[in-house]
Amino acid sequence: MRDVYDVAIIGMGAVGTATGFLLAEFTNVQSLLFLEKEKSAGQIASDRRTNSQTRHPFGGELNYSPEVMRAIKRYSDMIPSYATSDYGHGYDILRRTKSGMVLAVGKNEKDYLRKKFYDTVKPVFPCAELMEDQEEIAKLEPYIVRGRTKEEEIGIIKLQADMVDFGELARSFEDNARKHKGKKIYVKFNTRVERIEDLSDGYEIHVSNGGSFSARYLVVSAGSYTLSFAKQLGLGGDYVAFPVAGKFYTSPSVINGKVYTFQEEGVPFAATHADREWDGAVTRYGPTATPTLMFEKNKPDIKEFIDNLDPVLLDTVISKRAIRNIMIKNIAYSLPVLGRHLFWKYEARKIVPSIPYADLKPAPEFGGVRTVGINKRTRELKLGEFTLPEVPKDGVNICANMAPSPGASGSLGIAYKNVVKITRALGLDFDDEKFTKVFGTLPVV
Repeated sequence: MRDVYDVAIIGMGAVGTATGFLLAEFTNVQSLLFLEKEKSAGQIASDRRTNSQTRHPFGGELNYSPEVMRAIKRYSDMIPSYATSDYGHGYDILRRTKSGMVLAVGKNEKDYLRKKFYDTVKPVFPCAELMEDQEEIAKLEPYIVRGRTKEEEIGIIKLQADMVDFGELARSFEDNARKHKGKKIYVKFNTRVERIEDLSDGYEIHVSNGGSFSARYLVVSAGSYTLSFAKQLGLGGDYVAFPVAGKFYTSPSVINGKVYTFQEEGVPFAATHADREWDGAVTRYGPTATPTLMFEKNKPDIKEFIDNLDPVLLDTVISKRAIRNIMIKNIAYSLPVLGRHLFWKYEARKIVPSIPYADLKPAPEFGGVRTVGINKRTRELKLGEFTLPEVPKDGVNICANMAPSPGASGSLGIAYKNVVKITRALGLDFDDEKFTKVFGTLPVV
């Protein structure tokens, strides 16, 4: 007789573990299975070495519309609520930075900055300030002014920025889920899912050691591999995965918080920003964004790459001017020797004009791979997270979360949406009152 779990979760990054935590803590689910191919939770995209440790949106992402920014903000505001609650006690999840800002250099960028400040940022972040005086800006971040001429026009939107260790966040979700001794909660590490079979009463999950697990409901939050798993179940046929590698440089510590540069609307890649590292030892610059054959850092997967090949990938990069230009620029930054010089000249010095070339070092220990979804029919690049199936279908008991940046910031909100679907499908109860005592009002689904 098969041992069937109520819910199985593939992938223990921030989104997968948050889903498990909400199920265990706020519903009457009786059995829950976590499957993770690494040795512990939060080891890939959620690891703080692979991301910029930023709680989005802090207002610096000018490619977001006010509507998108509000939605992400509601989700990301759940993280400090959690981190400062009893659930976050004993975990080093959240740190406030001394400053946060988005920087414009030159008249054209300043004009753009002013427009976005009034149209997009201020309506969502009422405490944001527009500053254009170099001396005042230098009080916040001396090194972004040092070395500039008085004639060079700069401006900033001053904001509050938080740093988050999303790996630590994921591990805390796991620990809090495990505390429910009255429920059957099983965590299986070092276990790679090979194949998922759709059965009449749920799903059979076949793993690398030849074994299998059964579940009534399936949550897939497997980073770059989510779309591949979803397609095994007949979902996501309209999408192709676009894996993008993010790389960083470092210098001695010169930035107090986070300094973002402006991003073009409709482009799902972060513009170069400078961030104080978690321990304050260095300043990190990046990420570059280059197409890659890999779906995970330093782990080429030729089969996955071939299975994902589609003319839409090349057509999207070539036909969309903004995407094409960013790809060309970032490919140049990845060239040996020359790439470092170009990045220093056009990116790092834009933020820290006085940085010596010798101080800027490649940082292979940082960076990772994020996968953007491209709609094959519309050629649209999905900004941020989305979940398959996009429209709920009877009998399709699956949430497949595509959650590139800023997915980890919205992990609790994405998890809440997952849990709403799960409770409806399985007839479970959700404790609204207990939830709102921690997180305030219920998120909009």
